[in-house]
Amino acid sequence: MADLLANVVPMLGLTLLHFVWQGALIGLLAALVLDALRNSPPHTRYAIACLALLACVLTPIATMLLVLAPDLLSTDFGHVFVTLSRDAGTPADGVLSALAPTTAQLHAYLPAIVAAWAAGTCLLSLRIALGLAWIHRLRHVPQGPVQLAWKLRLEAMAVRFQLGRGVALRLVDNLESPVSAGWWRPVVLFPASLLTRMSTDLIEALLAHELAPIRRHDYVVNLLQNVIEAVLFYHPAVWWLSHRIRVEREQIADQLATELVCAPRRLALALSELSDLPLAAPAIRLMQAADGGQLM
Repeated sequence: MADLLANVVPMLGLTLLHFVWQGALIGLLAALVLDALRNSPPHTRYAIACLALLACVLTPIATMLLVLAPDLLSTDFGHVFVTLSRDAGTPADGVLSALAPTTAQLHAYLPAIVAAWAAGTCLLSLRIALGLAWIHRLRHVPQGPVQLAWKLRLEAMAVRFQLGRGVALRLVDNLESPVSAGWWRPVVLFPASLLTRMSTDLIEALLAHELAPIRRHDYVVNLLQNVIEAVLFYHPAVWWLSHRIRVEREQIADQLATELVCAPRRLALALSELSDLPLAAPAIRLMQAADGGQLM
């Protein structure tokens, strides 16, 4: 076991360090492509952002399996760096020689780097677990007679979305924004307070907005995003790509809801009222929430 850790920890540490420049390159390329496709349909930008985030996952795996072989780990990086700089004939040979890390110095920091990464990943994984438990608890919130009437409306809209499975509806008192969760047993969680603050047609528009991610199985993709964020939390490009995915997903949901159920103006009015409400709880990141953030 000790020999295994002695080999795995340096390889994992170097993989994390390599992903710093690899993730920056992936993020830069994705930004250029997304900017070039800014006038394209949101489905296209969504696919590009998803592919870029997938590349962020596959690149470290490929680095660990194909590049960081055991013989590479034993290479004297400081010697190679100084040799290359001297061959280039730069005048700062003495400075480079003093700053270039040796293998022993580099490996001395790798356990601390891996330990810090593991601690951050564990904390964010705990947040995901607490969020899933929070969702499970809201699924079993006691319901009143008002819920049955709105459940019938939701089922009628689900037919227009061609959903082959039932969608549950739960009215929640301490919720600030409608959200959808689940894949095998999808559920729409709706703030009970909105029933007295919005008209019926606006509530139906919000319910339609939450059925769109269920039809597209966005909950699974969103959950995988949270896992990727937990594993590669230290790189800003990962968070930026994940944010772009959520932005494009929201626009796709808007488009799908207006095509199948409600008029664009009605959905815009409903999202406009939601945009004035406080942000939802952090656990809602595990679900798809309508917040009106991309209304304009």
